[in-house]
Amino acid sequence: MNDRETRRYDAFGRTQTFCITHAADFADGSKCKVCLTNLGQIIADLDLAKAVQASGSPTAREVLLDALRLDLQNLTRTAAAIAQDEPGFADQFRPPDGPGQTAVLTTTDAFLVRLKAQPGDDAATSAAKAALVARFVAHELPATFVQDLADDRAAITAAQDAEESADNEGVESTAAIGRLIRAGMKEVTTLNAIMHNKYARNPDKLRAWQSASHVERAPQREKKPAPADAKSQAAGTASTPAAPAAPDAKAA
Repeated sequence: MNDRETRRYDAFGRTQTFCITHAADFADGSKCKVCLTNLGQIIADLDLAKAVQASGSPTAREVLLDALRLDLQNLTRTAAAIAQDEPGFADQFRPPDGPGQTAVLTTTDAFLVRLKAQPGDDAATSAAKAALVARFVAHELPATFVQDLADDRAAITAAQDAEESADNEGVESTAAIGRLIRAGMKEVTTLNAIMHNKYARNPDKLRAWQSASHVERAPQREKKPAPADAKSQAAGTASTPAAPAAPDAKAA
């Protein structure tokens, strides 16, 4: 919530407390009690919308990307070691062009195409991939390194989807807060009329109501004095009468 909405939300809470404290002054089923019930529901809905809006905690996507970068580093380093005896071998497993997400994901997808068995692979292709994987495993990469790479890749997609969903929920909750603030102000306006009528001859309670339902104004910023205009200063100087000249010594 922004500052304006927060000030109104705070006023709703004070208004609710006042009405509950003085509930005995109003009959069950009265307009005041109905407004109080409505306001209580609005406050509860605002609390929920606030929680959704504030839930945009830092995503784990960067952490997952770091794990994927490490997977690629291990794989490309091992390919370079194999290439010492088989020149050109590492060309199939070059590091990403950069550290960014797009480069990392593009490289990961290319490696998975070369290493992971696909549903459409024929027997020869599947056997060639298995032999290729075995050469990395022989250099102490885990036997599950290809599946680990695929799982880390899938985790980033899932994290990105969750992030986008959270963004959408945040937008929706922001719109809901605006709607609920307007609904709450309507109830407070109605209660304000009721309280002025009810406590017209009870100034103490009326003042207490006015204090409770008052919406604080935004703090005013101090205005810095405008710099004096150079032309005005010059004009002022010109209009200042000159001091009388000292009497001439000869005239004396």
